[in-house]
Amino acid sequence: MVGEFWGVLHDFEYNIGDKLYEFAIMSFDDFDKLKALYTDLIEIVSNSKESKSMDTQIDYYMKMMQKEKECLEFSPYTHFYNQVFIDLMVKTYNYEAFRTDLLYKAHLGVFIGNSKYYAEEMYEEMEENQYNAQILMYEWTNKIEKVSKQQHNEYIEYFEYIRDLLIDNFMEKKADLKKRLELISKYSNNSLVRNLDTPQRLYLYEAKRIFDLYYVNTNPSHAIFLDTKFKTKYICDEELGFEERRLDVEDIVKLMQERNLFAEEVYELETTEEQITFEIFKVIQNNFTINKCENCGRLFIPVTYSNNPNQKGRNDQKYCNNLYLDTGKICKEIGALNKRKEKVNKSPILTEFQREYKRMHGLHYNHQKQFTEKKFLDWSKKARKLKDNYNDDQLEEFKQELKQLSQKYWKPTDNKN
Repeated sequence: MVGEFWGVLHDFEYNIGDKLYEFAIMSFDDFDKLKALYTDLIEIVSNSKESKSMDTQIDYYMKMMQKEKECLEFSPYTHFYNQVFIDLMVKTYNYEAFRTDLLYKAHLGVFIGNSKYYAEEMYEEMEENQYNAQILMYEWTNKIEKVSKQQHNEYIEYFEYIRDLLIDNFMEKKADLKKRLELISKYSNNSLVRNLDTPQRLYLYEAKRIFDLYYVNTNPSHAIFLDTKFKTKYICDEELGFEERRLDVEDIVKLMQERNLFAEEVYELETTEEQITFEIFKVIQNNFTINKCENCGRLFIPVTYSNNPNQKGRNDQKYCNNLYLDTGKICKEIGALNKRKEKVNKSPILTEFQREYKRMHGLHYNHQKQFTEKKFLDWSKKARKLKDNYNDDQLEEFKQELKQLSQKYWKPTDNKN
């Protein structure tokens, strides 16, 4: 993703799928961080626009780019929100008007409830400039009339209102995405679904409303297409010179290999909704499996689809690699143990077996000459077999049998010299 207008100048790259799940499982409390980042942006823009020093404005421009990068690191799906928010603030200062029209032009689906901030008709009809480095710097450093304290406060109040609307809208997209991924998770481990080809899976997931496909009457049949404006482009960093193009095919291929020349497929996306829909489409197209962690309940991609394509794994993994609460351990490390504890706590037979196992292990550890490892392992094997022969309704019988078994391997007199 290239910061084609406000923000980072270098590519911001991330793996399709990873950030999608990370966004879906975010806690709503996590968005307090985004609110803090947007509050910082408000301060940066207002301080820059109200400054009369070009050097100071340039300093704030660099701070803005760093803050934009932090927003993208929080979630790459903030990209279109960040752009319209910065643009709205800068142009509100430049035009001395609330530029709410920019929200509609960005197709974010944000509803303005305060009539004070309704977009002016003249701006709604105005076509915005295509951004480049020169226009951006002009907009940022454009000299404005001195801003009074009252006007400053009005602007800040407006920016904070827009900030909250953008974050609320972004949170709605997160909630909607989670529902869609949970539906994919429900079916992606099903062998019947996994064996479908891509068009069949798309048709299935459209029926389950993972995303909307629209039908067009093309008699005598119907066409089906994604509701999107994805634009596919092919880009390359270098091209062959005039003389090089006249070489034989074999020589050109050799040049391409030596200089690592190739055309890279890219997609042009215009809104956050398109960005998310595109990634869901790729998840389905690549037949990714989505699992739900049996320990923390979060969605995750099994290690088969990790960043290392050569790393093998199983699709039926039960636990994720997220840190669990404040334990300092990931679910994969403690999930099975927690499951075992839960199972033990619910079963009187398992609770009794666990208690006796710990007692006998302690005796073995403290009296290894009398109660050798061989004897302990033999006891353990027979005790487990005994456990499997009883159910929870037969607890007393099991306790009696287990006690008798333990006494064959250890008696209080065994500890006497």
